[in-house]
Amino acid sequence: MPFFIRNRNDSKDKKQKKRKKILNNKLSQQHKSNKNFKSSNSIDSERISNKKNNLIEDDEEIPSDTDDEVEEGNEKVSTNGHYSLNNLINAENDEDEETNVHERRLNLAKQYIADIEKQEEEKNLDRDLVSERLRDDVLEQTGKLHRQVASTYTQPVLYHTCHGHQQTVTCVAVSSDGNYVYSGSKDCSIIKWCLVTGKKLHLIRRLTKPKDESAKSTATVCGHYNHVLSLALSTDGLYLVSGDKSNLIQIWNGNTCQHLKTFRGHKGPVTGLVFRRNSHQLFSASHDRSVKVWNLDEMTYVETLFGHQEPIQAIDALMRERCLTAGGRDNTLRLWKIIEESHLVFNGHKGSIDCLSFINEEHMLSGADDGSLALWTVNKRRPLFHLPHAHKPLTTIDILDSSLPEEYWITALTALRYTDLTATGSFDGSIKLWKCTAEFNHMSVLFTIPQMGFVNDLKFSNDGQYLIAAVGQEHRSGRWWSVKGAKNSVVIYKLGKLTSDTV
Repeated sequence: MPFFIRNRNDSKDKKQKKRKKILNNKLSQQHKSNKNFKSSNSIDSERISNKKNNLIEDDEEIPSDTDDEVEEGNEKVSTNGHYSLNNLINAENDEDEETNVHERRLNLAKQYIADIEKQEEEKNLDRDLVSERLRDDVLEQTGKLHRQVASTYTQPVLYHTCHGHQQTVTCVAVSSDGNYVYSGSKDCSIIKWCLVTGKKLHLIRRLTKPKDESAKSTATVCGHYNHVLSLALSTDGLYLVSGDKSNLIQIWNGNTCQHLKTFRGHKGPVTGLVFRRNSHQLFSASHDRSVKVWNLDEMTYVETLFGHQEPIQAIDALMRERCLTAGGRDNTLRLWKIIEESHLVFNGHKGSIDCLSFINEEHMLSGADDGSLALWTVNKRRPLFHLPHAHKPLTTIDILDSSLPEEYWITALTALRYTDLTATGSFDGSIKLWKCTAEFNHMSVLFTIPQMGFVNDLKFSNDGQYLIAAVGQEHRSGRWWSVKGAKNSVVIYKLGKLTSDTV
């Protein structure tokens, strides 16, 4: 409780001055902090003002310490009341901001959910595509993949005719991405072409033939000085391999066409080269009746396979570690199983088997110089289907040499892997596209493409959009006769497909 003391004048004046000074300081501070809130703090200001007046008028009375505590408590209440109001105003603003934040969060959540739904839809589509791809890969590995696509194609049209070789074009190779074509010729050169534009990108020129015969087997040879008979390109496009009539195999960089290595070992012309898919394992076939296996990762020779009784004319391989060869005049096909160190023999043609191709791991197609075609399965030694006289002339061909064979040879053939579409070529003035049945027991002609000259090699692009032909005036293996009017060229045909409106 407050109490009163009668003071002397001196002590009274000093204490009053001190108290006024303290009150003035507090009032000035409160005035600064409350200038924007005068209305809300009017009651507190009046109370403090009245207190000040009472102190000034009543010079006989001095508040005790208890009064100071009450007043200070009142000031604190006043000050706290001011801050409570300020906090209330700020809280209202915070509520508005918080409402905006909640709205933004809600919109973001909705957008996030929409994105998730879209991603899930894409994932479902991706899962379907992946599952379909995995299923195809499994079927491909087992040799059972077979797509029925031949009926979806339309009549092929001429896309490009690439001129650059001076003599007959003997072989072609196509990159896996379908961007490049490589061709070899009897003029001993190799040309790299752009498949889309048909333009020449690089030329590997012929070499001068060494005068010293002994130098041929020892000198470093960075090219060909004799007919280029075969080409092969690895799946990744890293290595291009060429074989010639001088028994040499040359290794090139597939991108830059720079020479890398020369393989020696064959004792006859190298008539066939093929890479095992998705690897750098190379198989080569020769007139010396042998098949050689090479490892291009190590740039080394691996082994030699013997069995054919006549010069080997063609070779092919897919993903499994095995290869298929055509034995020419021994009238056999042989399937070489590298790991098992064994091979299977197939008989059925009466003429020399000059060309062949795998359709899938379980089925293959072959052609002979008696004009016959045959479909095979690896499970039977005899063909599932045999078609004689597959090519008949569409036009009259002027032959310089009168030694024309009685039948039009099947000089080239190929298959669009794992489908029912195949193609064959001869010198009867046409290239034929065929459709195989799902059981591989019959073939029927889909389209006939007029093409003058000897069709020495055929290749489909991997996507099935293009057919590439190596065409020349002569057969790739000899000069027994010549076709007038034929151009030595690489011919590219574009294969159209039926649209959904026309199906």
